[in-house]
Amino acid sequence: MRRVLSCLVLVIAVIACVQAAGAQTLLDETFQSGELGAWRGDPGRGDIQLTEYAGNYSIRLRRDAWAGRTIQGTVEAGETLVVSADFAANGLEKSDACLLEFSAGGQPWVTIGSVGDGQDDGVTLTGVSGDIAGPLSQMAVRVRSGGNAINDTCWADNIRAVRQVPLPSDADARAALEQILDGEGTPSSLLPMSVFEPIAEAGEPAASMQGRLTLSPDAQSVQANVLADRFGYADELAPQRELPEISIDFVTSRGHLIPAKRHLVLTGNPHWDLIMTTGRVWSLPGQQGDLRAVLPFALVEKNANCVHNGLIVLDILGDGSTSPAFWQVASETCAYFQFDAWGLMEAGFEAADVENAATIVEGYERELDSRLPVRAIQDLARDFPGIDASAFGAASDVDPEDMTLFGLTVEGHHYASECGTRAGPMPLCDELVIPSYSFAKSMFAGLGMMRLEHLYPGAMDALIVDYVPACAEQGSWNDVTFADALNMATGHYGSAAPDADEDASVDQEFFVTTSQARKLALACGQFPRRTAPGKTFVYHTSDTYLLGTAMQAFLRAKKGAEADIYRDLLVEPLWRRLGLSQVLDETRRSGPSADSQPFTGWGLFMQRGDLAKLLVFLGGADGEIDGEQVVAKRPLRQALQKEGEGDGLPAAEAPLFYRNGFWAFDIQAYGGCDSPTRIPFMSGFGGLVAAIIPNGVTYYYVSDGGAYRWAGAALETGAISNFCKGGRP
Repeated sequence: MRRVLSCLVLVIAVIACVQAAGAQTLLDETFQSGELGAWRGDPGRGDIQLTEYAGNYSIRLRRDAWAGRTIQGTVEAGETLVVSADFAANGLEKSDACLLEFSAGGQPWVTIGSVGDGQDDGVTLTGVSGDIAGPLSQMAVRVRSGGNAINDTCWADNIRAVRQVPLPSDADARAALEQILDGEGTPSSLLPMSVFEPIAEAGEPAASMQGRLTLSPDAQSVQANVLADRFGYADELAPQRELPEISIDFVTSRGHLIPAKRHLVLTGNPHWDLIMTTGRVWSLPGQQGDLRAVLPFALVEKNANCVHNGLIVLDILGDGSTSPAFWQVASETCAYFQFDAWGLMEAGFEAADVENAATIVEGYERELDSRLPVRAIQDLARDFPGIDASAFGAASDVDPEDMTLFGLTVEGHHYASECGTRAGPMPLCDELVIPSYSFAKSMFAGLGMMRLEHLYPGAMDALIVDYVPACAEQGSWNDVTFADALNMATGHYGSAAPDADEDASVDQEFFVTTSQARKLALACGQFPRRTAPGKTFVYHTSDTYLLGTAMQAFLRAKKGAEADIYRDLLVEPLWRRLGLSQVLDETRRSGPSADSQPFTGWGLFMQRGDLAKLLVFLGGADGEIDGEQVVAKRPLRQALQKEGEGDGLPAAEAPLFYRNGFWAFDIQAYGGCDSPTRIPFMSGFGGLVAAIIPNGVTYYYVSDGGAYRWAGAALETGAISNFCKGGRP
């Protein structure tokens, strides 16, 4: 909706798209300094305090207190300022609200967004945001508790103001790109993603080519705007300005530019590892033998799962010389570090025979043939009359600015969204790299354990202490089985409150340390024994890492010291046979060597086609591929809540359950179902969801704003096939 308030034009974002614009962050307040700093306010009849929970600081406002601060900078005509904040609330009633407000030029405060009664469980963060059109100066933002009693409480966090600069027109951007590739400079802002697509006059290369491409980033040319930085990376390390050197062997085939390695590659760069995926190459009109190449790439944070996707474009001329390369990054799946960046690279090409060139092409073509046919989300309404396609990827579930992509699988087809970026839809969306985060607890730990149980019946009942000496030394793990660790029910925990242990500061070292010995010491010793194993679910990524370590030792005891749980249990027998991409060939590990311990509970990377195909497998024939059983049937049926199996330990946040690495949600509690109906799903940090609905439909989205809402979308699939009697509300 749009309305004029004083001298401001306020636009509340309610449509499912990402604004195509360059961006500059003018304010990014997380309060992690532990001080209020420039924030000033009035406690009124309440109070203002900085509070801390599980290592996270936020500003707390009670009753009618408010706090505000100025926003440094200006917004020009034609530009937009996006102001946002996250609120948690407690005790709100009737007209009580937590309010995000804005003022410019000395004008009265304007409400941008609010959280009210019904959104006040004291825990859940709810994001609010608004767009204000320029010109703007003398800007200020404030957060306010609009309550009437001392127990009316608002916590505010992640308060941001981002200046959005319109992108140049497509014609101007293409002209700018030609100048860049002619060696005449670099743009002052992002270019629209459309410039990375061929023009109508482009043609397919007359012949295939192969060789090595080297790309050396020019640090002096890099420009960047940091949009979110929860941990101060940009100030301390400036990783957004320091890309790794790139050297890839590649082969072209039918216009595809196929890197020899399309999986995680560790680099010597202090910040980033790399994943290069398949690009495109085409002939330039009127220029005999000259080619333009576009390569998708993903910057992957060291020792972590964050992914920042970008594109590289350059010309490879008929004589073997190259133009400068231009690159830009304008999207990510990363909740805590987000930026736009662009710059130049010095390029070099050496034509040479690439080892196993034919195999590289054949492997990629098999992947293409294995992908589910992709249709647009909008085609759902055509194919299934009566369905509301807007229920999927809805802005009421996930802020569009936080969405990477979403989709459904229905009757053998993959209905998929565009891959949105801050510079327009990403070309080559199928090649975009997405992280797993805790999807890996299902994909790796869950399916890997089921594969191990299929190969060696009884493996789930093996004891952790027989394979992990660090736990044996503790003396409290003697009766804990592999299955207990998979179910996060080891009996060891500090608090059974939701995510309290996972978020506690003592657990942060577990994620940061690169030492296998230290990770195991923490996994085995950081939480005391409180109950018998198998009784109480408490979410611990450390339990899943511990399980992976035990599984590795178990498999090596059976197959020898070269065995690896990821390669041997998943890559060859499952991923290859399902036709999944080479992006899934590697996983994050505790060390640089190929045989070091996989993270198991996080650290995978994939593409949207991989996720869609895997969900179809999970929802299908009880763990069979081409008629052959590849994982133990009963544990899989238990995980997926199949009739006669199901169950699982209740999680602290009802009505959630956990079994064999998979979550389940009783959607009857949401409404619309006549009886208890559990939907199994995978969940990942920041806002990753993949649900396997009992009507044969699967639904997923990948985002990074902390949203996990999907029940309405699941119920909407009842228009395709009803799965809970009463159907949609």
